[in-house]
Amino acid sequence: MLLKLIKTREMITGSHCEIWEANLIMGDNFLARVFVLNEHLPLELIYRLTVSWRGICIQGRHCGWQWENEVVERMVTHYLEQIQASREEIRIEVCRPKPYLPGYPEVDYHPDDYPIVLLDE
Repeated sequence: MLLKLIKTREMITGSHCEIWEANLIMGDNFLARVFVLNEHLPLELIYRLTVSWRGICIQGRHCGWQWENEVVERMVTHYLEQIQASREEIRIEVCRPKPYLPGYPEVDYHPDDYPIVLLDE
């Protein structure tokens, strides 16, 4: 399972982030919004995520996320506990939102039927 921690708004003390479940078959699923202090924010890489009695841990360290409310925190934690209990590995990617580029990468700038123009000398 791949989660994405997307930094939506960066501030001096930390970042407002969204947690998304990346799923190629069923489509991406929004899970929650959190605030992450700079000292708890990992670099923009992919990390292993586990759920322990302390809560959600990234690379064995408690994540330190500040949730919108306790209900959302419990629901997401319980969902991740179920995934972990099924022996599926959970990874989280820390990233920025995709830029708005209409048609990219779907636009083919070199189609097969593009006309070839020969110049007369």
